[in-house]
Amino acid sequence: MKRILKILALIVLLAYLVTSFILWGNKDSDIVCQHFYISVTDSAKSDLISADDLYAYIGKAHLSPQGKPKRDINTAAIERCVREIDLLKEVECYQEDNGDVYLKVSQRNPIMRVYTDEGKTYYIDDNGKELAVDTMYVDYVPLVTGYVDDTLSAQMLIPLIEYITGHDFWRAQVTQIAITPQHEVLLHPRVGDQVLALGSLDNYENKMRALLAIYEQIIPQVGWNVYDTISVKYKDQIVCSRQDKKYRHKIWTKKKLSSYE
Repeated sequence: MKRILKILALIVLLAYLVTSFILWGNKDSDIVCQHFYISVTDSAKSDLISADDLYAYIGKAHLSPQGKPKRDINTAAIERCVREIDLLKEVECYQEDNGDVYLKVSQRNPIMRVYTDEGKTYYIDDNGKELAVDTMYVDYVPLVTGYVDDTLSAQMLIPLIEYITGHDFWRAQVTQIAITPQHEVLLHPRVGDQVLALGSLDNYENKMRALLAIYEQIIPQVGWNVYDTISVKYKDQIVCSRQDKKYRHKIWTKKKLSSYE
């Protein structure tokens, strides 16, 4: 008899739990999303895309959760939809117990625009990934032109680009980086008619410091438009070629440059 009572008690308890789950589960799934919050976490640093853009994009995909009950909201589908946007780096979508849905995204960071000799153009972000040009507007990033290929790829230029954009003088001065058919690097400045020839990317930091010494010590003395080429291709040597070819080019060594007045 006791055994039968125990079995009956278990059956009643199980029935109660199942009924409670169904009733409360249905009630929870009936909660309506009153608010849909979208935040672009790095909007202060970049404005490639706005929250309003994302609201419109999700709305066109008929995935906006606002006004829908929880059972009809698929946060995973919203994430998949938004991840298709090339401008975004990180995407997270989730729903709180009160029904509100949150979408948080961060943007990719384009650091250069590339025009290859074959006519292809794209942006490169700080992770070395390509971004389509027609997906965004970027105020200013250095322009890379010429023979960008497997021998000297855009990804190989990232350390130099980051050096230039992280330096107050070079960020303002360098507007274009050209790659020659021999895969040598030429910098085109904003001020002055000279081309700055780095040669290879080897020891680019030392080469950039040598060029800066020329701008600080020599250019103020001779003028901005005296030289058409300043080359730091060779170790411990700076070769300045005059625009007027009746003059011989000037070769500066580290020792000579440090003693120049």
